[in-house]
Amino acid sequence: MQVYRHALLLVQNETDGQLMLHHAERLSKEMATQITIGHISSDYRELDYTSDSLTKDRQSREVIEANAMLSHLVKLSNIQLDVKSIVSINRFKDVETLVKNEGIDLVMLGHKNRLFGVLSSFSLEFINHLSVDVLIKHIPTP
Repeated sequence: MQVYRHALLLVQNETDGQLMLHHAERLSKEMATQITIGHISSDYRELDYTSDSLTKDRQSREVIEANAMLSHLVKLSNIQLDVKSIVSINRFKDVETLVKNEGIDLVMLGHKNRLFGVLSSFSLEFINHLSVDVLIKHIPTP
């Protein structure tokens, strides 16, 4: 069995974050894996050619909400967590850069079965774009 030294847990929201955090805690306790929890927000500045304040306000709001969610998950955790808030338009490239810079050897994500989930989910795409192992956990729909 592969022993992972550092795992990046990418969460979309608090619901999948709590479920995935449970698995990350087990990994941390059983293998002494360092866990970094993160969230990817879209970088609207890359798309903003006219300095639109509505776009900047939306991005700021999303980053603030993501940071609040990550802070809440850290409080719920029983292990030491590092936190990364990723603002990116090139999510795969930026996550791969983070993987290399931080020595991450496992990326963990959730995936929900939903209509057009194969087309709209980025979780499965990480397998094709990252140079490390990717664990995708099924998130049941309520």
